[in-house]
Amino acid sequence: MQWPQHHTYSTLSWLTGIAPSNLSSYRHGTKPMSPVVARRIVTAGRADPDGPITAHHLVCYPQLALAVKQHMRTDPVHCTRLVRQTVHQLQLLTDERDIAAYHIKPPTTADPRWNGLIAGVAAHTWSLGGHRASLDWTRDLHPLDQWWQPGNIPARWRDWNLVHTPPSLRERKIIFPSQWLEAA
Repeated sequence: MQWPQHHTYSTLSWLTGIAPSNLSSYRHGTKPMSPVVARRIVTAGRADPDGPITAHHLVCYPQLALAVKQHMRTDPVHCTRLVRQTVHQLQLLTDERDIAAYHIKPPTTADPRWNGLIAGVAAHTWSLGGHRASLDWTRDLHPLDQWWQPGNIPARWRDWNLVHTPPSLRERKIIFPSQWLEAA
């Protein structure tokens, strides 16, 4: 693998969700690199190192996963706001390489519900961008055993929310209506 020449460890870390120290270890061969990690780094390397994702610290999918992992137990409502912010900020990107980097496979949140939500939203935004092929990493996750809706939403709204949930989330048994993905 050819290492991205114009990126710092800091920009690659932001784009991939991989710690700078691990990136250094991968680059110098002191830590083995899986093919999945290599793909994440190569895709990130194609993005503009001074582009909007890193210049404005947009909440790309890897950063979303890291933030959700940190806050999912203490503030799930904040996590749903971050999902919305991620979708909204994607609209600021026009370069296909930046859009691909924004959709890089994120690290795990260690919770299959939140992993499924992030994958479902990423698949949704990827398809809205007119991409015919789906993101490989979003197909890797299996549906949840039971329906899940993040946040403290009254049960009486469940059916309405389910009907308005994008297919990429419904197929994962996650209830998250498309209206929750729109900017205010």
